[in-house]
Amino acid sequence: MDRYALPHDLSGEPDRLALMSQMLDPQLFFRLRQIGVGQGWRCLEVGAGNGSVSRWLGQQVGETGSVIVSDLTPDLIRAVEAPNVEVKAIDVTSDELGSGYDLVVARALLHHLPGRTAVLGRLAEAVGEGGWLVLEEPDFHPVLATDNPELRDFWEGWLAWAASEDIDYFVGRRIAARMIALGLQDVRAWGETILYRGGSLTARYLSSTMHELHDRLLASGFISPRVWDDAMALFENEDFWSWQNSYVTTVGRRAAGRGRRGS
Repeated sequence: MDRYALPHDLSGEPDRLALMSQMLDPQLFFRLRQIGVGQGWRCLEVGAGNGSVSRWLGQQVGETGSVIVSDLTPDLIRAVEAPNVEVKAIDVTSDELGSGYDLVVARALLHHLPGRTAVLGRLAEAVGEGGWLVLEEPDFHPVLATDNPELRDFWEGWLAWAASEDIDYFVGRRIAARMIALGLQDVRAWGETILYRGGSLTARYLSSTMHELHDRLLASGFISPRVWDDAMALFENEDFWSWQNSYVTTVGRRAAGRGRRGS
């Protein structure tokens, strides 16, 4: 698998992932409760980051359930300690995932994988009869609605850089149709975003992400030093409000006794 744009060995990555968990865990947990995750479920989380989702899942499935929590570099999830949670290093593009899970879940995984379509298919195959696939991925269309021309310049440069790196920051909108093509049923999708202010949790998360990528972004030429400085100042300005990107949570169920259809 190609190296992730934000690998775990970057100095600020643990703090950035902690901010991401604080920002996104509540909405993902809400959707997981909606599909009924509970006692006795057998779960797989791939691309787990810091493991906050699997830690929560371990509490929900109880002693009779189990959770495999995985990441290509699982150093940040080693602290997930529970008798029903097993930590593994899994490359989702090639390694064996197992099968028959009641839940397969991933967050912010597919958008940075060039082989994202094939990986989605592998994740769907790992879901057992009656089980659920839950994927949460970004869709950056809201950020382009900003009223601030300097921030719009920044986001346009960011998205151009991402496209040059084969990162799909609009993949969130594409997953529901793909799940249906793979034979999943009861497919639903929610695109959730917020208005954030400078200095807030979301602004700090966005700023920390950009600072980890600072050298690559400016070297790409898609973002100038002036545009960079303007955007970073806005992320710190408590009088400034703007749209966060959307995070699209898509769920689909593998029907009992039904085979895969589509390709």
